[in-house]
Amino acid sequence: MANTRFVISPLHVATDGLWLLHPSAGAARRGPGVLVRESVRERRLVLLESFFTGAWSYIPDFINPQPDQHEESLERELHAVATVDPARLAGEIGVMLAGDAGIGITGGRAPRALLRALDRGEADFAERVAAELHQLWQAAVLPYWPALRARIDADIARRAQTAARQGLAGMLAGLHPRVRYEEDGLRLAVDARGEICASSLQLTPAVFSSDLHIAVDPLPGSGRQRPMILYPALPGPDADPGPAPAPPAGDLIGATRARILGDLETPRSTTELAERHWLAASTVSYHLGVLHRAGLLVKTRTGHRTLYQRTQRAGSLG
Repeated sequence: MANTRFVISPLHVATDGLWLLHPSAGAARRGPGVLVRESVRERRLVLLESFFTGAWSYIPDFINPQPDQHEESLERELHAVATVDPARLAGEIGVMLAGDAGIGITGGRAPRALLRALDRGEADFAERVAAELHQLWQAAVLPYWPALRARIDADIARRAQTAARQGLAGMLAGLHPRVRYEEDGLRLAVDARGEICASSLQLTPAVFSSDLHIAVDPLPGSGRQRPMILYPALPGPDADPGPAPAPPAGDLIGATRARILGDLETPRSTTELAERHWLAASTVSYHLGVLHRAGLLVKTRTGHRTLYQRTQRAGSLG
């Protein structure tokens, strides 16, 4: 319990909004919640929709990489999703569909869209999930991010104040009615069953759903992820913020992608960009794929080389 810490994860904020797709979720009528549902439908984010509307009780952990620091960048998180170990991805999808009676996880039947995407291989599947998450972030979270981030900061500050006055046990017990701290550990009233002995615990405020979500790695092995609790953040001064002014390109697409895009007034290859920006070719390739799917790049083949150049639409980002 001494290693309990708060983490800020832009990707967890986005996926928290996806719980609004679940049949049991209440209908959001205005604000960011409406944008989440509309974005999934209008942009045809079929894999994200499949994850959060199925009958299973477990959502694969790879779509929410664990933060390595107090505040993670969206760019690093999306890269982790796109480059997840294929064996881990396959194992987590298997648990989602088949369930695990031993720990109380129920499975369900996979929709055709998910199965068709899996047929193309784990690597392609992971990249497509990362691309859909990026689209969701741009459409439904980014316009509200300053206000949502302020609410997250305020929640963490108030929880820290509670811990200072009432102790860590008092702070943990106040996270949610289904969280209870006892002498022998932390007890969570959730559907899954089991006992976890962990060296650390991560706490993440959620700003969309009002329920408690637990991230517990169901896969055996030495590389098991740390448990995480996603709890509803305390209401902020403005629980239904309006859209913020349009952000600069670096905030919209990430600093690294903004640099690459700015360097593509002249057509360049992946290898050339990797050398110019001191990045691995695989990293550059991933960023180019995101930019191309967003309609910000065109690519042409010249012999054995593929060249990328930014489009007119890219210039509108400023």
